[in-house]
Amino acid sequence: MTLLLDAARLETRRAVASGPLAELTHSLRADLEPLLRDGFEVPHEKALLSRDGGRCERDGTLLRFDPYSPRSHTCPRCAAVYARERDYLWWVTSYQLWLAERAVHAASLHALTGDRALGQLAERILDAYAERYLSYPNRDNALGPTRVFFSTYLESIWLVQVCVALSLLEVVDDGESLGARVRERIIEPSSTLIASFDEGGSNRQVWNAAALLASARLLDDAALSDRAVFGPSGIAAHLARGLLQDGSWYEGENYHVFAHRGLWYGVAVSEAIGCPLPPELVRRFEEGFALPLLTALPDLTIPSRRDSQYAISLRQWRFAESFELGLARRDDARLSAALGRLYGDATPRRDTGRWRSAADTQPHEEASSLTRADLGWRGLLFAPADLPRTAEAVDRSVLLEAQGLAVFRRDAGRTYVALDYGQSGGGHGHPDRLNILLARGVDRILDDYGTGSYVDPSLHWYRSTLAHNAPFFDGVSQRRSSGRLLAHEERGAAGWVAAEVPMHGLARDVQAQRSVIVMTDYVVDHLEWTSSRDVAAFLPIHVHAEVPDLRFLEEPLRGGTAAEDGFVYLHHSERARIPEGTIVHLRRRGPENLEAWVAPSQPAVWWRAIAPGPPGSPERQLSLIEVHAQRGSITSVWSWGGVVTGLSVAEAIVIHRGDRDRHEHRRSPAGWSVTLYAGVARSSIDLGGVRPASSPVAGQAHTPRGDVPLHPVRLRATQGPVTFELGETAYRRSEASWREAGAPRAEVALSTTQQYFVIEVAVQKAELVVRPPDAPDPALDNEHPDIHSDGVQLYLVAGGWDRPAAWLVVPEEPAPRVRTHVVNGMRGDIPLTAGWSRDARGYAMRFEIPLDALGGGRSLPIAVDVIVNEMGAGRLRRRGQLALSGGGDWIYLQGDRQSPTRFLPMVVERG
Repeated sequence: MTLLLDAARLETRRAVASGPLAELTHSLRADLEPLLRDGFEVPHEKALLSRDGGRCERDGTLLRFDPYSPRSHTCPRCAAVYARERDYLWWVTSYQLWLAERAVHAASLHALTGDRALGQLAERILDAYAERYLSYPNRDNALGPTRVFFSTYLESIWLVQVCVALSLLEVVDDGESLGARVRERIIEPSSTLIASFDEGGSNRQVWNAAALLASARLLDDAALSDRAVFGPSGIAAHLARGLLQDGSWYEGENYHVFAHRGLWYGVAVSEAIGCPLPPELVRRFEEGFALPLLTALPDLTIPSRRDSQYAISLRQWRFAESFELGLARRDDARLSAALGRLYGDATPRRDTGRWRSAADTQPHEEASSLTRADLGWRGLLFAPADLPRTAEAVDRSVLLEAQGLAVFRRDAGRTYVALDYGQSGGGHGHPDRLNILLARGVDRILDDYGTGSYVDPSLHWYRSTLAHNAPFFDGVSQRRSSGRLLAHEERGAAGWVAAEVPMHGLARDVQAQRSVIVMTDYVVDHLEWTSSRDVAAFLPIHVHAEVPDLRFLEEPLRGGTAAEDGFVYLHHSERARIPEGTIVHLRRRGPENLEAWVAPSQPAVWWRAIAPGPPGSPERQLSLIEVHAQRGSITSVWSWGGVVTGLSVAEAIVIHRGDRDRHEHRRSPAGWSVTLYAGVARSSIDLGGVRPASSPVAGQAHTPRGDVPLHPVRLRATQGPVTFELGETAYRRSEASWREAGAPRAEVALSTTQQYFVIEVAVQKAELVVRPPDAPDPALDNEHPDIHSDGVQLYLVAGGWDRPAAWLVVPEEPAPRVRTHVVNGMRGDIPLTAGWSRDARGYAMRFEIPLDALGGGRSLPIAVDVIVNEMGAGRLRRRGQLALSGGGDWIYLQGDRQSPTRFLPMVVERG
C-alpha cells in the first residue's frame, strides 16, 4: 500500500535514478556498505534524556554522533572522548532514528534499482524492530508516552520511517508476512500511544500527525486518517494556524525548518492517497520552502531567533534537498538561485554528515560545498531530473508581517539589519520583542545567540531579555507578549520600520516603541517608552567595543534575581555615569570599521560586564544602558565605512557626515522624514507605510492581574476552612492514568487566622517516596530534582504583585522537618512556615504565610494554587500530580512552573 509513490511513479523515477541522478544513487548506496558488510544490532536499552549525556564536560558542546561507535563519543570542539553510560543512552536516541531511516534509505534504493540485497537489509531492520519494540518500557518519559525514546515526537519521527520503508517494500514486493508483523507489533501499538498524546499547535505535533496519517494508511483506518489530516491538531490545522500567511512557522526559523519537514510528509501522503488539502494551505506550505532564504544572514546562516541552534548554515545537504523538494512542486526562482549558489560557490568541502543522518533530528552540520550527489533518499525519489537555469538572485529586503520580522539588506545583501517585533513564538519564544540584529558579511555585530541545551541551566540565560539586544524594564525580563507593526516602507537606499508593544506588554504600566531607519551606510535606532510611573529602562548592546569617553569603576550589577532575568550569569561588572545631553561614542574592534553613537534622553548609567557568548563559545563583554524615567528614549546610530562622523539629538536626530554634510531625521505625520544636506544642496526622503491604528497585535499581550473574578472564595478567621477534594479530575498524568497510578487522592484545606493564611494538605498514599536530601542530582533536566519526589508545590499571588511567590516543599525525616525551595523566577521574599507529619492514610503538610506579607487593608485579594507531586517507587521521574486548579492534562514539561491564570482567586478577610 503506497504512502509516497505508487508503482507507476516509481517506474518514472527509475529512469531518473539511473540517469540524471545516477551519482546520487551511487553515493547513497555507498553509505549503506558498512551495514551490508557488518550488519547491525538493535539496542535493548530505552533512550534517556539527561543534562550531561552526550555533552562535553568542558564546554557543553554536543558530542558527535557516530552510528558505528556506541561506546566512544568525541567532542567536535576539543576532541575529548567520552564513554559514560549516559553518553551511550544519548547515543541510543540518534541510533534508533538513524537505523529506522536506513530502512527507508535501503528500501528506496531497492525500489529504484532492484538491488535485492538492499531490500533484504530494509526487511531485516523492520523485522528486528518488530521483535524488539514491545519490550521497551513506556515509563520515565520527559515529553509524552513512548517506548523507544523519552518523547512522543521522536517515536513519531521513527514510526514515519518504519511506515515509509514498509510501504516502499510492499509496492515492489509482496512482503505479506513481514507487513503483518510490522503492523501488529509496531504500527498499531505505536500509533495508539502517539494518538493518546496531543500537543496542540506545537511543532512536535506536526510529526505526531504525520505518523498517525502514515499509520492510518497502512492500517486502513479511515477514522484515524481523517483525524490526522482534518482533526483539531491535524495536518490541515497546522498549515492553517502554525504556518502563518507569509509561509513562516510561528515559532521562528529553526522550528520552521523542523515543522516544515514534518508537513512535507503530511502533505505528500495526503496527496498520494487522494486526500487533497485546500489550495490556500498548500500555497502556504509551498511558500515555506523559501522561508529560510528570506531571512538568512549574509553568511547564509539563519537568524538564531528563539530556541534555535546557533548560526545554522544553509550550506547543508538537508537544505539543498528541501529546496529541490520545493522545486519538484512548482518553479521558484528563489529556490533555483539558492541551489545554484549552494552547488556553485567556493565554500570548502567538508563531511556533509549525511551518512549519520538520524531522520530529521540530527544537529546541523558545518557549512560545506555541495553537489546533487549529496542529497538524501527523498531527493532521489522526488527531486527534479534537471534543475532550471536561473540568474543569480540578489538578496532583497523583506517584511514578514505575519511573523513580525522586518529585514533590510544593503550592499547587494552584504549588510543586514532586522527588527524582530511580532510573534512571541509560543513555548519556544524568548522575551525579546523589539530585538535588533545587525550583520556585515560574516561579521555578526548585534547578534541573537539562540539557545544551547534545553536541559542545561544555561537555558535560562539564553531565554533572558538581557541575552538579546532588546529593551526591558525594572531589571526583569520582558513579559511574554507580541508586538504590533506601526509602519514599514523600503525604497532600497532608505527604509524604515516602526513597531510597538502596547501598554503592559513588556512590563507593568509600560508601553515601548522602536523605530529603525536604514540608509546606505548607517542605521538609526530610536527606542522610546512611556509609563504612568518612573521605571528603570534597560537596553543591552551585545558588542565588545571601546568607549573612550566614559570613566568606568568596578561595581556589582544587580537586577532581577530569577535565572531567566539573566543577571546571575554576569560577572566583572563596571559602570560609568552618562550626564544629561552626552553622546557616547563607541568603536568596535573588528574588520568592519564599525562605529556607533548612543544618546540617552536623560542622565544614564553605562554598564559593562562579562556574560555568556553563543552556546559553546567563550564569554564576551556586553554593555547595558540604564535610564530612570517615566518617559524617555535611547537613540543610537551605527555606521560602517567611516562616513558618519557624529550624532546630535534635539528637535531632530542629526547624523553628521564631515564638516558640511548632514542628514536630519524627524518623525512626520506621514511617517519618517529624512532631510539630506550636501554642502548648500538640500533634498529629502519621506518614508511612509504607516499602518492603521487598528493593526492587530501578533498574539495577546499580558494583562496584569490586579483584579479577581466576581465570585472569589472568601476566607474569614471566624469560619472554618474551605476544603477541596482532589482525585481523578485533579490528576495530571504521565504514562499511567489515575487508576493505573493507584488512584491517588488529597484534601486541601484553606483557612485564615488573625495572623496567618493557612494551607493544609492531606495526601492519601500507601508508600511515601521521598528523594533523600543527600541524593545525587540525577541531572535529568534543568528543574530542581526534588520535583521527582512526593511533596507539594505552592503558588500565591496578591494584588499589586508583579510575579507570584512559589515554593517546592518536600518532607524530610524526622518530621516535621521539610526541605523548601523557592521556585526559580518567583518571589523569594514572602515568609513561609512549613511542616509535615505521617498519618494512617499517608502524610499531611501544613503551611502558614503571614497576612502582613499579602498587603494592607481588611480585604486581601489573592490567588492560590496547590499541586501535590506523586512519585512512584523505582521511577526516575515523578508519576503525576494532583492540582487544586484541576487536572485532565499531562504532567510533561510542567516542571515546577504554573501559570497564574490557573490560580484559584480568593479574598482573605481580616478581623
